[in-house]
Amino acid sequence: MATVNTATYEAFGLTVRSAFDVPELPPAETEPDGRADVTITEERLPRPLSADSESTFHAVDEREYYLLYDAATVRILDGTSIAVDPASDVPSEVLRHVLVGPALNHLLDQRGYFVLHASTVSIDGRAVAFVGESGVGKTTTAMACLLDGHRVLSDDVAAIALADAGPVVRSGYPSMKLDPEAVAAFDPPVEPPEQVHSGRPRHFYGLRHDQPATPVPLERIYLLEDGDSIGVDSVRPDEQVMALVDNTYTLGALDADGQAVSNFSACGEIVDMTDIKRLRRPFDLDMLPEVVARIQSDLKSEPC
Repeated sequence: MATVNTATYEAFGLTVRSAFDVPELPPAETEPDGRADVTITEERLPRPLSADSESTFHAVDEREYYLLYDAATVRILDGTSIAVDPASDVPSEVLRHVLVGPALNHLLDQRGYFVLHASTVSIDGRAVAFVGESGVGKTTTAMACLLDGHRVLSDDVAAIALADAGPVVRSGYPSMKLDPEAVAAFDPPVEPPEQVHSGRPRHFYGLRHDQPATPVPLERIYLLEDGDSIGVDSVRPDEQVMALVDNTYTLGALDADGQAVSNFSACGEIVDMTDIKRLRRPFDLDMLPEVVARIQSDLKSEPC
């Protein structure tokens, strides 16, 4: 993994000082006093003795998490630091997928965000999140919105803050993970990936649009499902809460003291203040423009 002499980047409204080269994150200036919100360092990290040998996630407590991968051991501490112990032969892109994915997302959890496993876009200045099982098409739906001229706020995760006026989403970094074949077929407005590894099925493609400097109000959450036709259905409040619980990105952290209760409370608050619906559509890439049109039509309708 290539390292740099401590570069400073920006992500989710945070300045991130990293000992590793992370081209997916935009460069940022440090604060006048030189301090960053988050530091990423390279360190030797022993595996926690209490960690489950079959799990990739381990919470010592709500302020100290470990990610245990073949590519690296990672410690996320107090919402301010990420320490990385990479394998000797880990390709740069593989480690970057860990850093700007699970590591940064778990750090956001420690900083008080409700972290939802979702792809998020901005449509007419309002955030729209797509959730569902792995492979159901969260990123593909976000790409379809990008093709229609909307902005992608974050790929694979929604960092939600509970504000007085309702939930808001903090945009992430200007990249999204795409299959090269999908890029070749649809030609979305993205930049070519950097420092790629042939073993990765998807790569980070840079977005050409700017990211919002302030959080975006969360307008809608769609639960993606396969179906014979395109349709949007209402969802019972209790199903909405459980859908958010099931799609919590930091689900493994809920065993930490108080996390399950606070997470359930956050899910209830989001349900009370955000419209959550089921979006059914066929697995047919040619119908993506119709899916986006249906989303836009639904957003103009009155909330259930």
